Formats: sequence, C-alpha cells, structure tokens
Amino acid sequence: MSEMIVKRITRERLMEANRILKKYKAGKAKLESRLLEDEKWWRGHAWDTMAEQGNPRDPKRPTKWLVNVILGKHADMMDAYPEPVILPREEGDQQEAKRLTSILPVILEQNHFEEVYGKQAWEKNKHGTAAYAVYWDSTKLNGLGDVNICGIDLLNLFWEPGIEDIQQSRNVFLVSAQDRDLLIKTYPQLAGVNMQSDFSLSRYASESSVSMEDKALVVDWYYHTFENGQERLHYCKYCGLEVLYASEDDPLFRERGWYDDGEYPFVLDVLFPQKGSPAGWGYIDLGRDAQESIDLLDYAISMNARAGTLPRFFRKADSAINLDQFLDFTNPVVEVEGGLGEADMMPIQHYPLDTIYVQHLNNKIEELKQTCGNMDVTNGITSGVTAASGIAAQQEAAGRTSRDGNKGTYRAYGKLIEKVIERIRQFYEVPRAFRIMGQQSAYEFIQFDSSGLQLQPNPPLIGREMGWRKPVFDIHVAAQKQNAYSKMAQNELALQLLRAGVFNPQLSDQSLLLLGMMDFSRKEELIRDVEKNGTMRQWLAMWQQMALELAKKYEPDTAERMARGILGLNGEVEALRRRSEQKGEAPTGEVGTANAAHMLRARENSRNVSRPD
Repeated sequence: MSEMIVKRITRERLMEANRILKKYKAGKAKLESRLLEDEKWWRGHAWDTMAEQGNPRDPKRPTKWLVNVILGKHADMMDAYPEPVILPREEGDQQEAKRLTSILPVILEQNHFEEVYGKQAWEKNKHGTAAYAVYWDSTKLNGLGDVNICGIDLLNLFWEPGIEDIQQSRNVFLVSAQDRDLLIKTYPQLAGVNMQSDFSLSRYASESSVSMEDKALVVDWYYHTFENGQERLHYCKYCGLEVLYASEDDPLFRERGWYDDGEYPFVLDVLFPQKGSPAGWGYIDLGRDAQESIDLLDYAISMNARAGTLPRFFRKADSAINLDQFLDFTNPVVEVEGGLGEADMMPIQHYPLDTIYVQHLNNKIEELKQTCGNMDVTNGITSGVTAASGIAAQQEAAGRTSRDGNKGTYRAYGKLIEKVIERIRQFYEVPRAFRIMGQQSAYEFIQFDSSGLQLQPNPPLIGREMGWRKPVFDIHVAAQKQNAYSKMAQNELALQLLRAGVFNPQLSDQSLLLLGMMDFSRKEELIRDVEKNGTMRQWLAMWQQMALELAKKYEPDTAERMARGILGLNGEVEALRRRSEQKGEAPTGEVGTANAAHMLRARENSRNVSRPD
C-alpha cells in the first residue's frame, strides 16, 4: 500500500518535462513559421510575406488561383469521404468483425466525425498535415465513457525533432490555453497556485484580438516507460508545476499504462512528406512561388493599364493654368492667365506593355494548375465532352493527384479506426446500445461490449492447450460518396451488363467468366448474385421435374397439363429469343423468364398487326 501512496510525478520531473517541451518547440520553429505564413496566404495577405514591390501606396490585391486549387482538393476529399469495413483474420472472429462494421459508423457519427474530417481536410491541403486524436473520454454518456475523436492544431502539438513517425518520439506534448477560473472550478487544487509559465504558444494572425491575461497553459504529456522489459504508455496533465492527473500515480493505470496498445493517441495524415519530420507540406507550399509570380505580374500589368487609362501631364511650377479647372472634366473651359506655351503642360507619354507579358502571366497560371493538379476538367470544364463515360474518363486522368492524396488519407484513417477499436477493446466493459442499419434498411438495436475483443483460447491440439490469441482485424477503407459522373458511369455499365445478358440465369456460366475478367466497384457482390441466380434456376428446374414426376404418378391429367405448360413456356422463350436475335431487336439478356416471354409475345403481336399484307 505504501508504494501506491508514493507519487512518481514530482516537481523535479515536471521541470524536466518543461525543459524537454521547450527543446521540442525550438526544433519546430521553422515548421511553425511556415504554418503562420501559409495561413496568411490562405487569408489573402500574401503581400505581407513578400519583399516590398512597387509604390507602397499602390493597391496590391492578391489573385486567388492558389485558393481555387485548395477549394478543388477539399471538394475531392469530401467526395471521397471514407467508410470502414472490418475484416477478420480468423474464422472465429467473423461475427465480431460484422458487429464492429455496424457500430463504428455510429461512434464516428456521435463524434461528428464528418465535420472533424472536413476541417482537417482544409489543414491537410493548406498546411500539408491533418492531425487527429483518439481519446477515451470518461465524462461521456453520464460517466459511462466513450471514444472521443477530434482534430488537433499542429501549433499545439510537439514531438521529438528529427523523427518521421510521431510514434517514434520519446515524448509527445499537447498544449492548450484554458480559462483560469474554469480550471480552478475543475481542479480545486489550483486555487492559490502560480499558473504562470515561461512557455508560449504560437498563434495565427486573427481578426479578433485575443488576450492571454486570463488564460493558463495546460500541458498533456504522453511518454513511455520501460518496466520489467515491457514498454508502457503513460499520461500526465499539468499546469505550471501542479499535477492535475498522472497515470503513474493512479493505482488503476500505474502498472498497466494509460492505453493498452502503448501508442500515442495521435494520427497525422500527411499530404507531401518531408524528411526529418512527421509533418508534411501542402499546396500553399507547392504553389506559392508560382502564385507570387502571378501576383507580381498581375500588379505590374494592372498598374500599366491604369497608367494608360488615366492620362498624366508635366506642369511647370509657374504655369498660369488653373489646375482645379484643368482637373475638373465636367468643366468645358479652363482659364489661363497670361500667355500659354507648349512647355506649360505636356502629356506624359505612356508605353503599353507588349502582349508577351500577358502571355507570360497566363503561362504562370497554367504552371500553377499543372503543378498542383488543378486541371480545368476537374473543375467541370470538359472540352465539349458530354457523355458521362467520357467525362468520367477525363476526370479519371486529371484526378490522379487527388486520388493519390486520398489514398494517404485512407491509410491514416485506417490507423485512426485501429485506435478506436483499441479504445473499445480496453474500455467497453459495460454493454451499451447501438442503433444500426439492419437488413432491408430497417433499424436494429444491438448491445455491444468488449468481451468478443478480449483474449480468446486457441483450440486445443492433440489434447494440449495452445494458449490464447488476441482478435485482430484488417481494416478496409472505401469511399462512402462518389461524384455524379462516376455514378452515371456505373449506371451505364449496369445497363450494358443487362443488355449483354449477364443477369440471365440461363447464361450464368458465361456471365461469371465475363465478370471474372472485368474490374469495377462491387464486382464480388455482383458475382455472388449471378451465382445465386444460376443456382436458383437449377433448383427450379429440379423442383419442376420432381413435381412433374409426382403428378404423373398420382394425377396423370394434371401431369400432362403441367408438362405442356413447362415445355411450352421453355420452347416459346427459346423460339422468341432466337427470332429476336435474328432480327436484332431484343438483347439476349431480356429473355429467360416468364415476364420476358410475355414481353416478346406482345412485341410479336404488335408487329403482326402493323405489318402490311
């Protein structure tokens, strides 16, 4: 019991933690400077980051080509909003994987993850890194607790300089500024305590004036310890030099560690990676040179155009021309005292720019588009193509950079889902209810806890116990949404498959060979349906034969009518199918069922009526 009373997080350890935090911040200085400048570019204050150009009094308005790039990339990320599918690695975990696939979207929705994802999509495209955190929040659900997923500002997150994976850092700090009075209400031990800190957070330039006088910095410190040959993740929350919580001082987590997976709860989604840092760089960093050239050229051309449209004159200091009347274009008469010579007022000659400068400006705009992958077709300009398949093909070729970035997002999303599953495994001890979408789009209510995720006994082998196994799952990430053109292209493909007879049970063997050679979304599901249709047709034929045999034995008259009906229907369908194929009027896929037979018979009757004698 005495060991549980001894505090491991002492004042000296907090002082050492602050020293490490300052070291990490110093190593992140260049990244923070870049983030602050990127935000100025995004807000249209790019001229503040450039060297002084031209007359300081001249209006300098930035163009928005780079902003348009980010708008398009953000829209691409939202169109490809991810959705998790949990796959088991062992047969015994199939049911648990299915249940996880059902409840994970509910947990994400309860955390408003689409909004979080949208905000972090801006961060990824602007600054190059989207940061997420997956916590366990014990205050949720009236103290029952639940998973908390949120976005993190890179200015508030600190890691060891020189590493490329945040999980490799020896310590990770998350610093936030909070109101002093609210902190004292939440943590009464802070009353009368000096909460001042010599550490400061970098802040973006804002339209609002934010005062830090009533704020205090709270540090969430994550670190690893090594005990008995095992690595443990621990967590300490402190303000100033006052401990607010420490997992090493909590009997429940002292030996176990804060999170059982032993990983920091942070996931970084990087756009363009860079060596020596877990953070990447974004489209502002990629296109700012071209954008700066565009702004400077646009400024020079605009000033030249203004000079050409607004005539200017040289005027002698002792000229007798009435200057006020000369500048008043509504006054047809200008008074002159004494004689008027040519030197009294001379027009300043204007030299218009050659078209090569405008062409150079357009070339710079194209350079920005090409560099950032923001082609015209991705913005809806399709060069006269109107077919959905053609538009989809053009977008497929033009959207490679967006797809590549989205694949990186899916990898980070998979890591995020892994952390959500680990939080469920560790903390879902008490069952909780979930509303999920069941069969035929009907709501179902299920109870879920972590019992199916805990260690499971391996089946014995030759009478020996084979120990325990931990249920592990693979995470497949797919796009929840698709753009309108890709949906239209898929609809066209479905119609083509219908015309080719893929859905005809009589052609199931050929259809399976065809589908096996193709590649499109949800192909496996379609293959299963085609196999099912073929199997159902075989069973139907078998049951028809059995019914016919029984009728022959017990009801000969009925058997004869059944035989004529079965053989007549099959013969009629086959004859009509051949006749329509010869005339090229009905595709093969439209026959093979009683409905198709009626349809073809109606078409034949219509032709006989309309055909001239």
